[in-house]
Order: sequence, then C-alpha cells, then structure tokens
Amino acid sequence: MPFSYRELFFGGTQFCCCLPVRAGVISMSLLGIILSGILTIILWYEVASTPDLTSGERAGFVLAGLLETFLCVVSILGFVGAIVRKQLFVQIYAYFIYVHFFINVGVAAYLLWLITHFSENAATKACQDTIKNTDAQQQCIGILQIARGVYFVIAALVLLIEMYGAIIVARYLNQIQREKRTMRASRMSMGYTMFPVPHSEYVSLTDTRRMSQFSALSPEPYKSAREFNAYEEFDPYRNQSQAGPSAIPEVELYSNTYGLPIEAGYGGGTWTHSEISIEEKARLQRSEAVDATDHQRDEFEEVPSLDEEQQRKRDSDSKSPGGPLPPMRTRDMDDLPRYSY
Repeated sequence: MPFSYRELFFGGTQFCCCLPVRAGVISMSLLGIILSGILTIILWYEVASTPDLTSGERAGFVLAGLLETFLCVVSILGFVGAIVRKQLFVQIYAYFIYVHFFINVGVAAYLLWLITHFSENAATKACQDTIKNTDAQQQCIGILQIARGVYFVIAALVLLIEMYGAIIVARYLNQIQREKRTMRASRMSMGYTMFPVPHSEYVSLTDTRRMSQFSALSPEPYKSAREFNAYEEFDPYRNQSQAGPSAIPEVELYSNTYGLPIEAGYGGGTWTHSEISIEEKARLQRSEAVDATDHQRDEFEEVPSLDEEQQRKRDSDSKSPGGPLPPMRTRDMDDLPRYSY
C-alpha cells in the first residue's frame, strides 16, 4: 500500500500514542461543553449589562456569544454521538470544530495585529514620551515586547491544541465510517452466500449445482388445469380439477412432492344445495340402471332342472345355525301276526 499523508493524519484509531480516539472525542466534547458554556454566559451577560458599548464592540460581543453558543450545542451533540456511536452527530461536531478552528485562526491573527500596533503606539507614547530615563524606557519597551510574545505563544498553543482535537474527531469519524462499511460488506457477503444469484449469463458449475439444490427444496406452486369461473354452471359429469376426490393425485407417503390442500378432498370449494341434489339424482339413476340390467339378465338365463336325488343332496348341503341335523330315527315296526284260517 503506498504511503499517504491523509491516512497518516486521519486514518489512525489512537491519539497520544496509546489512547483510543473515542475517549479523546468524549473528553474533548465534555471540555468544550464546560468552557463554551462559561464563555457564553460571560459574553451574553456583558452584552446585557453594559449599555455604553459602541456599535462595533456590541457587534463583536454578539458574534462571539453566538459562536460560543453554537459551540456549546454542537459539543453536546458530539458527546452524545461519541457515547452512542452516532455518525451524524459526530460528523456535525467534526465540521463545526473545523469551522471554529478557522474562525479562531482569523481572530488570533486580528488580535496579534492589534497588539503589535498597540505596543508600537504604547512604546512611543507611554515609554518614550512619559519616561525620561533611557534605561527605564528600554525596560518599558521590553515589557511590551514580552507581552506580545506571551500572547503569540498562548494563541499558537491554543490553536495547535484545537487543530489536534479536530484531527482526533476526524479520525473517529473515519473509524465509524470504516466500521459501517465493513458491517455492510459482511451482511452483503452473507446474503450472497445464503442466496446465490448469478450476475451474468455465464455461471460456474458449482453455482448451477447450488441453484438446482435450492430449486429442488422450494415447493412448486399449485397449477390448476382450468381456471375457476364463479359464473359457470356446474356440470357433475364433466371432469373438473376442483371438485370431487378424483381430482386429488395419489401422493406417495414421505415424498417431497406437495399435494393439494385438505379442502380438496371434500369437494374443493363451495357446493350449493342444487348442485348436491343434481349429483345425488345422477348417482341414483346410474345405480337403478345397473340393477335393472342385472335383473333382466337373471330372468333370461335358463336354470337347469334338478332331479330328485340332486335336490335331496342340495337340501342336505344346507347348513343350519345349530350344526348338522341328527339323523331321523324310525321306530321298528312289528310284523303283523299271521292268522291261519
């Protein structure tokens, strides 16, 4: 990976060599809430309690009060965003910190120009015109120069601290964006793994085999032979796929095929009383026609006559509920006496 200054300054996840940038944003926003809140109270109190300000001074105090008020509100957003990892709040806080930094750079440059001109005028009026001693004049001019240097050091230190704080906020913002991109990419990769969808006409053999497995597991939709028409008259002799148990295909047990719903076994849909009566009448007519045909066939069949021996055998073969009949006993009859005449 090539070296990048942007990655060096804004791509890190730590500050001060070991501290996480999230802790830096939390502490920095909390400190900003305290300091900007105090400055806001002081500036607005000065505007309200000092009526003898000039128009330029009043405008400066009002602008400074508005700036510090916005900084206090945005610091609260940054604190909440760092706690809950809210990208929008952290982004607003980061942008306003940069705006505040550039405004402070302009204000510091303007104040430095004022102090430089004031020290020159003060050195001319207060030191040279008022003090006659040469050594005392040199000491007075040296004190004014020291004050100008102290202001320059303090202003530079404050601006550097604020710039480093802006870099910390930018690092944390980039960290949140990277985490969100990583999570989004992982979710998309998991989705493509679970449901592979080809993006072109040319797919590999593995993808084709995997798609066939998914299609085999998914149930096929029910397709009726004819569309149902609510205004069509019902005909019981017509083979319809949505009425009667004959429309249900035979499905093997423990098979992967999906049959019709259970309602199809009871007629499939709704039956009116007239349709039921027509169906029953047609069924009775068919059964009566079959019985009449059987009766006519029995009448025209010739039954062979049985002789006496076959009839007796047939009667003896008939079985009674109590078992075979016992043989009939015939009492022995005495012969008639014979009389001699």
